[in-house]
Amino acid sequence: MLATGGSSGKHARPEPELAPHERPVEDSEAAALAWAFALDLESWDEDHPQRRAAVLARYLPHVQTDRLGWDGTGRQRAETATAGRCTRIDDTHVKVDVRVRITPYVRVREVVWPLHPPPEHEPDGRAVPAAAPTPTAPGWAACDSEWKRLTIPITRNRAGGLVVDMDQNADQNAPHDRARGAC
Repeated sequence: MLATGGSSGKHARPEPELAPHERPVEDSEAAALAWAFALDLESWDEDHPQRRAAVLARYLPHVQTDRLGWDGTGRQRAETATAGRCTRIDDTHVKVDVRVRITPYVRVREVVWPLHPPPEHEPDGRAVPAAAPTPTAPGWAACDSEWKRLTIPITRNRAGGLVVDMDQNADQNAPHDRARGAC
């Protein structure tokens, strides 16, 4: 038997469509973006700072990215990350707990060359560059890896695409104030 007085049937008003930026952010899509961003944010190389700035500009086109979270010195490579809990602020704002494994490097006086120098490589268009520097480089020695925890805020832009929301937790991921010392 059908209930009467409901809003179903041929005369029911359709639900209004959400604007692209009002669509709820799914935890899985927020986690994927936060994961990638955390890896690029935690990778840098003072010998090639423009690479990191260009990569971060893809996530944050209206933010000065050349020193975002980095003092411009040293070398660090984020190798892997894992996204954990997604904390929902509302339907379109999610904070993602990300743990990143990083390897810091220190300058060495003697030039240590890898057995095989990295070959020249041009991306083929199917992938985009990451901020992570090569695992080995002349004049740098890798230290023991460390785990770092970040909270990455994710929302939608006006077009409905996912973006890192730097305004959502500006205090929590403050730039690094310390220069990397010895291992």
